[in-house]
Amino acid sequence: MRKKKFLSLCVFVPMIVLTGCSHFNNREEVDFQPDSEGKVYNSVKHIACQPLRHPADKKQARIVVNEFTSRLKQSTGETPVLAFSLPPTGSHKVTVNSYVVREGDKQQLFYPAIALLDQSNNIIARIPESQIKYKKPGFTSPESIEAQFVIDNDRRSNEQAVCMLIYTTDELRKGKTGLMNEAKAYAKAYGVVAPPVPDPLAIHGNTGHLAIGIKSSEVALASTAIVPEAATAVALPNAVRDPFTKEVVQHYVDAVNKAFKSCNFGWAIVKRGELGNTFRDTKEYFVEQYGKPVDKLNAPKTPDAVDGYGGEVLYHYQLQIYEHLKAGQGAAALKVIDQIKAALDEVDKLFDY
Repeated sequence: MRKKKFLSLCVFVPMIVLTGCSHFNNREEVDFQPDSEGKVYNSVKHIACQPLRHPADKKQARIVVNEFTSRLKQSTGETPVLAFSLPPTGSHKVTVNSYVVREGDKQQLFYPAIALLDQSNNIIARIPESQIKYKKPGFTSPESIEAQFVIDNDRRSNEQAVCMLIYTTDELRKGKTGLMNEAKAYAKAYGVVAPPVPDPLAIHGNTGHLAIGIKSSEVALASTAIVPEAATAVALPNAVRDPFTKEVVQHYVDAVNKAFKSCNFGWAIVKRGELGNTFRDTKEYFVEQYGKPVDKLNAPKTPDAVDGYGGEVLYHYQLQIYEHLKAGQGAAALKVIDQIKAALDEVDKLFDY
């Protein structure tokens, strides 16, 4: 019970809060923050984080992503990448907006993927794609994709987030974002029949306009926190039979226990969430593929270097489902989902203390 009280005070929680941002109508604002070093990195390990700079009278740094932005090599090509330093201590609210850019009758934007790095440039957390969402235009803010999340670096730990990575992926570039249809919005506001026109779409690409803000708390949450005893692992349930799943369970049990022992409960929740996302995405993959003819099955996407351990686990399970469905073994494919659910239940038990 004491741990549950503490979790409400000391957590890393991705969340969405709609806040206004100014337009890119001031050239000085755009150029104040350098685009990046303009380098090509072979891996995340080699990336150098830069300080996030913005004018004293502005709450956010304005950044243009273009052909001069640094690139990160991935298995399928290169992606623009930005890396910004985070304060090593304190609690910080981070807001990232990627604005819709209009060129003639076309709309496009840079759809961001966001990861957090520790001092050794290891990826220790990712902001779920479900937390990066479309934001309607306001009186002083244009349309954008917005993410907002909190980082708590008050807890002393080897897994403190000291760098924020912003990039994109091949999968994200394939997508499009639906935009507000002004004619339909007008019709809805005035109770008239909306015109039969399609909603505009913004394509995702390698260029865009970003606004990034970091607001730090002056009060350390840890100063009033109640520190419970560290949780310990319990025996694996009988449902977990697959050797790979046992390895996955051990990986996340160790990660959560390590976070508990260092009183870094926010990261414990992040690691649990990573496994939860694997469970969700694997179920969705099964639903999408089940019932298709064998020659119509879509093989799972090979993970990129930036996908980390969670990406490897997701690929393993989706590939198992793919192989079972190709062989006409739907029941065996369902058992793969049961394996992940059993693993998730095992990790969930660590939070019962």
